[in-house]
Amino acid sequence: MIDSRILVGLLAVLISISGIVYVGIGEADRQAEFTKAFQGRSIESGAALFTQYCVECHGLKGEGGVGPTLNSKYFFEKRLADIGYQGSMRAFLTLTIRGGRPVMSDPNYGRNMPTWSVDYGGPLRNDQIDNIVTYIMNWQESAPDLGDPNAEPTPVPGDTPEERGKNLFTGMGCVGCHVFDGQGGVVGPNLTTVYADKGEDHVRESILQPNAVITEGFQPNLMPQNFQQRLKGPTDLDDLIAYLATGGQ
Repeated sequence: MIDSRILVGLLAVLISISGIVYVGIGEADRQAEFTKAFQGRSIESGAALFTQYCVECHGLKGEGGVGPTLNSKYFFEKRLADIGYQGSMRAFLTLTIRGGRPVMSDPNYGRNMPTWSVDYGGPLRNDQIDNIVTYIMNWQESAPDLGDPNAEPTPVPGDTPEERGKNLFTGMGCVGCHVFDGQGGVVGPNLTTVYADKGEDHVRESILQPNAVITEGFQPNLMPQNFQQRLKGPTDLDDLIAYLATGGQ
């Protein structure tokens, strides 16, 4: 007869094997759920950090302003090829945020990007930067198609100068930095009554030469210096001024 101790041992082994098999069957699902939960927490933390540190230049939802647009198909699908970067988008974002852009790399944007990583004197730990990157990468699947910013301009839609000017004000990112008729960012001065208060010549000069007259309470070089080149249509500047002249009415 088989010794009872051997029988008990065999039974214990079988039970252990059954338990391991049972755990193994569900392990993949558990790992997937754990990964999903971890990524969710990372996105949530990254959103809070992005709101605190990044929206002033890149907009509340990455729509751009003082800094480039991050939430667009072009950024996720073509930007790296255009600048000749061979790594992944995640690596590009991580390196850029950690080290910043201490030297101006694009004349379209008037402010250099600061260094953010503690490794280089910035305020953020690298795990916090990783969370910001995860939050930005979360936009990729639903990123809007805003077109290639380097492509030849298409005619600005609108039947009147005021309508075309409104589309320019939104499309060129002005709304990301300036309040107009109760909407917009606060990086630059409120423009709702700028035309009525200071006149067309001041408005025109401020668009073409942003540092010519600095509004009290604001710093120079916040606004891109190249709007004269970016306003490519023959009447774009006049249309933009016509919209500002409405005061939002």
